[in-house]
Amino acid sequence: MRVLLLIILSLSQLVFANDEIPSLKNDREGKSYYSGYVANFKIKHLLKKKTRTELLSIYQTALDNQNKNSFCAYSLNRDLISSGVDLKAFIYFLREENEIDDVTVKILLKANKVKTTEIYEKDDVFLAPLDNSDKNRAILKLIMSFESKFAQRSCFDEAYRNLKREILKINPKFTPSEFESLLYYGLNSNYLSEDLYTKLEQARENEIDLTALDLSSYQQKIRSLRTQYPLKDSFEKSDFVSQKVKKLHLSRRQKLFENYTDLQIILMGNVIKKLRERLEYDAVQILGFKDGVLQETLPLEPMERFRFAIKVLRKEMSLLAINSFFSGRSPDYIDLMTASFELGIIPASELEVVAGLEDIWNPKKTFWDKAGVWVRTFSTVATIAIPAPYGFIPALAIVAIEATVGKKKDTTKTDPTSIF
Repeated sequence: MRVLLLIILSLSQLVFANDEIPSLKNDREGKSYYSGYVANFKIKHLLKKKTRTELLSIYQTALDNQNKNSFCAYSLNRDLISSGVDLKAFIYFLREENEIDDVTVKILLKANKVKTTEIYEKDDVFLAPLDNSDKNRAILKLIMSFESKFAQRSCFDEAYRNLKREILKINPKFTPSEFESLLYYGLNSNYLSEDLYTKLEQARENEIDLTALDLSSYQQKIRSLRTQYPLKDSFEKSDFVSQKVKKLHLSRRQKLFENYTDLQIILMGNVIKKLRERLEYDAVQILGFKDGVLQETLPLEPMERFRFAIKVLRKEMSLLAINSFFSGRSPDYIDLMTASFELGIIPASELEVVAGLEDIWNPKKTFWDKAGVWVRTFSTVATIAIPAPYGFIPALAIVAIEATVGKKKDTTKTDPTSIF
């Protein structure tokens, strides 16, 4: 595993040495997570002011103007705003043109939200009390050096995260409310300029130190993944990965990149890759040994080979949670499907077949209702090359069923002729 990590890091370094501006073009997402009335309304009014050709030219100029070594959402937004058009509308337009994807849209919109957050005057009564300790004086001095020490060579979000890390080194128990109070004290005592106070207060209110994914880190992940897993078809896109994650304000692909590193995405994709390989085995056998000598060979029937592949998939999914590279994070089945599509392991056609089975994803149906849908669908759909239950798509479907509902105890009589 360590050898794999070293190889990945080496490849990443070779790619990042390239001086070319990275592309932000959408090469995976189908219908945008942001598509809807608001986005369409803004784009319509934007195009009344400038033509598509003019907007794309402005964007390309702004893109060419970016730092090749550190891509920054704040500087890109600044250059787009200089064109005199509504920034949100411009971002939605770029997504409609597939010049950027939804992950980039979210990063740019968040950067714009930070810079446009209004800062109101504080009420001393609600501020956390501060003492004149050595630690607080050291932290204030560190804050005063933000522009020269942190922001001079880094993107704003990265600079702010670095500041917060240095603050926690001085006082690991320093709270967000204490940070708010110290910023206000620094402003009123003329230690901080109003401009610096506003910048840091905007960052604090939007908690940008809690979001690790910025434009630069996202591009590094994409470069690493595309180098190791080149896409066979860069025009192949899927609506599945841009659909909303339940109870979260983000898409499946946004969740993937916000929660996992490029190495973790590769490990997740390889789990599904191995599933496909096992489903294509010509034979699976159970071997029995005694004193190192083969005593018995039990071949598995096709249905048992299918069940064997599913059981191994469940085991490998549970092992990911305890893998040292995942630090206790447990990816779910949908994460694995999204990662596999990102790497080109699952083509869009297969992903959309599973995603299109609305009865599978219906939370009002029981596991057994959904299993019945699966059996009926894949035993009758003529477009599936390999009939159920021996194909890859049925395997994805049956695990998708289990991913959406808890499997109740099977009260049916066990088939004595089946090993699995």
